[in-house]
Amino acid sequence: MLGPFFVYPLFLSLLIAGVMRPWVGLIGFYGWVILEPQWNWRWSIPADFQFQKYIAAATLAGWVLTGCKVPPLATSSKLAIACLAGFLLLGFVSATQSIDPKLSEFYMSNMWKIVLMAILAVVLIDSPKKVWIAIAVCCFAQGYSALRINEQYFQDGFSLYAYRPWGTKGDNNLYSNLTLPLIACSIAICIFTDKRWVRYLTGSIAILQIHQIMLLQSRGAMLAALGMAAVIAWVMPKNTFTIRSTVIAIIATLALAGPSVVEEFSSSFQAKGERDSSAESRFYLWKAGFQITLDYPLLGVGPYAGQRLVPEYYEGGLSASTKGLHNLFFDISTGFGLPAAFLYFAFLAMPWFQMVSLRRRFGGLQNAPPWLGASMLAVIAGLPGYIAGSMFSTGALSESPYVLASIGLATASIFAHDNWEEPTDSMSTGEDWDEKGRQPAAHA
Repeated sequence: MLGPFFVYPLFLSLLIAGVMRPWVGLIGFYGWVILEPQWNWRWSIPADFQFQKYIAAATLAGWVLTGCKVPPLATSSKLAIACLAGFLLLGFVSATQSIDPKLSEFYMSNMWKIVLMAILAVVLIDSPKKVWIAIAVCCFAQGYSALRINEQYFQDGFSLYAYRPWGTKGDNNLYSNLTLPLIACSIAICIFTDKRWVRYLTGSIAILQIHQIMLLQSRGAMLAALGMAAVIAWVMPKNTFTIRSTVIAIIATLALAGPSVVEEFSSSFQAKGERDSSAESRFYLWKAGFQITLDYPLLGVGPYAGQRLVPEYYEGGLSASTKGLHNLFFDISTGFGLPAAFLYFAFLAMPWFQMVSLRRRFGGLQNAPPWLGASMLAVIAGLPGYIAGSMFSTGALSESPYVLASIGLATASIFAHDNWEEPTDSMSTGEDWDEKGRQPAAHA
């Protein structure tokens, strides 16, 4: 029943908001993509209706009607946009000589929309308030799906989605990779919000998301989540709340990780000959991807078409006609070529380095205003988490890393062009920031 009473009114509201206030439509678009209403409420709404397409169209129309306004952008943001656009252009060029035009057409029909909305996000998220709302919407949208995945496990005693896809985002590995940047968003909001109920809610969502990673039994995502936790522990403000919360999170994680999870995760580190077939095959797949990249370095063999050559390059051969490479770098390098791969990873690297640089300028996240601290923490931890997880199973068609990268680029632009004062040694988290999230008045 939520279809008629929740999904459709929300959809219509986002269409109107997209035209009237494009930034609302943009954030609503990402919330919709991450929430996947056509999956969560698939019994009451059509699963094949392209809600996202219409929200994106309304947002783009609204931006055009408001004069295609572009706020002042940091140099790094402009360069990152150019890298992402160049990656897309090389993809279309590569598609013209693809060894499998249908696969490449499918891939590019999704990729150009992802790139368009990511660029639009850098332009439309132009204030601290919008940065905060974007991070929060990403957290809450995925939190509902994490709740449903956990609910199914506790009702049935096993995780159905460890063996079959959740929604339209692919198998357990792909959905886990989509979740990794959003875990960083949840933890960032939890640490930097000043509202207790938001802190409790986002903290609960983070626990559900972490448990979801365990339930879906994606070894690559588990390993990436562990590394992401180390990054968060490194950059987060060190105070009573964060230290206490870290201890609670460690205890909760150990309690939730049952024998099957421990066995699945530890199997990644077994010696050669003792690994299961899935883990062992990864090394042969990556070797095949490396050889295909060497043979087709400039434009690859066509977006998403590298899998067609894997059986031929796989050590010992494969009987299947196609085989996924299960690696983000090789998926792009074999499909788009090495220049495009460089541009793709440069787009993700630039906001990360910008946030690391800002953290150094402030002398730590504890000296930043809440919206900026949340953005820095989410980007610094979330993007490496996505990249690490996707090295075991690609996630290039998942929107979460793109919106997080765009939030980082937007944050860098806001900071660079909004008359910020340099931080001083006497600044602390206890001080009140002005309405734009700038330096406290006492130090201006």
